[in-house]
Amino acid sequence: MKKSLFTVAGKSLTFAWNTNRKLFLLIIFLNLFIGSTVYVQYTSFASIVDEIVKIKEGANNMTPLIKSAIMLGLSFLIPTIASNILAYSRVVFRMQQSLHLEMYKIEKQSNLDIGTIESNSYQTLLRGAKEWGSSSVLNLQDFVFTSASSFAGIATSMVILGSLNKWLVLFAFMAAAPVYFFYKKYSKEVFRVRYLSIDDQRIIGNRISHFEELQKAVDVILLQLKYWLKEQIFERKNSYNKKIAEAEKKKWLSYGLLSVWYLVFLFAAIALMTREALAGTIAVGGLLLAFNTYTRFYQTINSYVESISFTEEAARYASKWFELFELKPKIISNKDALRFTFNQAPLIEFKNVSFRYPNEDGARPYVLQNLSFTIKPGEKIAIVGVNGAGKTTLIKLLCRVYDPTDGSILINGTNLRDINLHDWHEALGILFQDFPVYNSTILESIGIGRVSVDINQIKVKEAAVFSGADEFINNYNQLIWKDFKDGVDLSKGQHQRLAVARMFYRNAPVTILDEPTASIDAVTEEKIFASLEQNMEGRSVVLITHRFSTVKNADTILVLEHGKIIEQGMHQELIKREGRYAELYNMQAKRYLEDMQKHVLQPGLSE
Repeated sequence: MKKSLFTVAGKSLTFAWNTNRKLFLLIIFLNLFIGSTVYVQYTSFASIVDEIVKIKEGANNMTPLIKSAIMLGLSFLIPTIASNILAYSRVVFRMQQSLHLEMYKIEKQSNLDIGTIESNSYQTLLRGAKEWGSSSVLNLQDFVFTSASSFAGIATSMVILGSLNKWLVLFAFMAAAPVYFFYKKYSKEVFRVRYLSIDDQRIIGNRISHFEELQKAVDVILLQLKYWLKEQIFERKNSYNKKIAEAEKKKWLSYGLLSVWYLVFLFAAIALMTREALAGTIAVGGLLLAFNTYTRFYQTINSYVESISFTEEAARYASKWFELFELKPKIISNKDALRFTFNQAPLIEFKNVSFRYPNEDGARPYVLQNLSFTIKPGEKIAIVGVNGAGKTTLIKLLCRVYDPTDGSILINGTNLRDINLHDWHEALGILFQDFPVYNSTILESIGIGRVSVDINQIKVKEAAVFSGADEFINNYNQLIWKDFKDGVDLSKGQHQRLAVARMFYRNAPVTILDEPTASIDAVTEEKIFASLEQNMEGRSVVLITHRFSTVKNADTILVLEHGKIIEQGMHQELIKREGRYAELYNMQAKRYLEDMQKHVLQPGLSE
């Protein structure tokens, strides 16, 4: 563990202190108070026993007995009231803390750049943190609160035992001394088994999801995957359980030895107490007080040390969250970054741009090599090529998800690195192939295309018409997702039309579309691209697509292969060259014609 328990707990307490200082101090005080009152009960009861013995021996004064009885009653009543107040305070405080922590976590994660989030190291760190969830951070605060109660109990018991016989303090500490080392050793072993099994747990979770998620469950039934999946789940889960069981077995065998060690010192303490009672050094009540205090002391030490071991385990996971919190984005605005308001589409120039993805384990091969091209203001540019050619990576560089490894990207003659990142993102409208689905109303799903202003319903409806989404929208306040009351599920194609509508609504100076019609039928696709030409006048559009029929009207077509631009020009120009573009276009056109012929000859085939 990179950070000690107390370092991580200290960071956790910072959240507690900043959330609600008054409530924090109240909980600490109540824990201290409750932790010490149990010994007031023991003392009061011992006094009652001694007073009864005196009365039996002939004493006539009942006042001390009544006072001790009242004190005993109060020692039960007041802590009960305090415990109720503490329970309520901790529930309220934990809710406040949970909200505070969640907001802080979101704030930190949202400030990271996409490149960091995509990295394997970040994803591994996130998986480790999620193993216990953010509750591990809150558990550390609970440990501090219970520590206050334990310390109060330990301190009070030491005072009582020391006043009766100093040897009792020594015996109590000797009996409790090995507890910490046993718990620490075996909590680490259990953690190690769990941490090293993260990948197995991910696979188990993935396999179980095939029985819970609708699309995967269909395959389980139709492809008869039940036994294959069950076998994998059983084998991995059983192997994991055996490792945990082995660690727990060692743990509890050791605790058996620990119990024998405790009994040795307990008998020594009882012998000492008995001798003192027979010698008349302590009264009968004092004997009861000594025994109860001694056993209570050990129980307090034992439970506290056990909580330390569990807390250390929580700290290992909480430390992963703090490592996430401490991450800094790699792609940021320079201190002297230039501020721009892009009311019109800018001139974009790629100059000798090469790029390879960062890798913690060493350099990776180049994904893009020596790219040079220009996107003029208002130009419609298409980027085509087979899978793995580097099309999406090129777009990520333009969005400044990453910076080029070599070369530069200029915006109106200014290096993109020198432009304020927020201003540049404001100029972009981006629709990636793996677009998110927003489970909200249809109005909001389109309107979030520009959340910096109030949603304009007229423009939302206009955007829906441009994307063809208006064909299935009956009510713009309709909730998307069947899990909502009165909510509806949409097809993937319908979701994609809403995503395209978001881009129309955003109406950004530079609109980037990565396979925007992959799940849309040919008729709707034609309508969308017609809308792009008609309603994006003066806006630059960058289109990535595998469908060559959609790029014919682009002002410029870039053909990428193995990270290099191998052809560049307009559709007719590239067809006449009879190069790679013409080859891919004709291949796709031929396949399309063959499919059309099959449909005509066998109209029921596609139904």
